[in-house]
Amino acid sequence: MKLMKPLKNNKSVNVNNLVVLIVRCMVCIFFMAMMGCFLGRLIVFFKTNVLLFDWAKDAFYSLKVGASAGALAGVGIWIKAKLQEHKK
Repeated sequence: MKLMKPLKNNKSVNVNNLVVLIVRCMVCIFFMAMMGCFLGRLIVFFKTNVLLFDWAKDAFYSLKVGASAGALAGVGIWIKAKLQEHKK
């Protein structure tokens, strides 16, 4: 499906975009990992009636996952945008 009036984006892809993408991806993946830990513990709670939730361990785990996956995702998206800009 073709857009009738596509938006014109005159922004160039630069290092500032890279930093913003990495930080946003890290934050999003951190919160998704934190919610995953919490929902997993909640499911176990409903089955066993025992809530074993350690905020420090789960936050540290989510931070590690967010930092590693967020950095990779941010760099990957930035490279894709840079290649598309170079193609034009």
